[in-house]
Amino acid sequence: MTEAQLSGATSADAGLPGGGCDMAKRLQAALRRDAMVQSVVSRLGGRALMVWNGDWVRSHGEDGNGLSAVRESIMWEVGFAPEACRSQKVHGMILFSFTGGRLALGAGEWRWSDLVANRAAASGESAWRR
Repeated sequence: MTEAQLSGATSADAGLPGGGCDMAKRLQAALRRDAMVQSVVSRLGGRALMVWNGDWVRSHGEDGNGLSAVRESIMWEVGFAPEACRSQKVHGMILFSFTGGRLALGAGEWRWSDLVANRAAASGESAWRR
């Protein structure tokens, strides 16, 4: 992703308004603890990569959509978060920063639960409908 594409993104470090649950910070902390995610991000060479924009995005060289290790980690963390966190409305893109790269997710208006709701998308099929 280019810096222009990222210019309107909200940093997970900054947190999100709207209640007691800061799902962006919660998710970033979980992703930073995950050794498999760290391995994937280290290969980005400082770049930013979109992993979910209403559907899991397929990256070059990956068998499934959303970088499988990243997608799985996100789905577990969101899936087991409190309902108040999962149902929180989010506007636009969230940017997660790591040593070695950045991951972006989101577009338009969405909820964290959207990341786990679409099993067909997680398996590689495109089932996102507007």
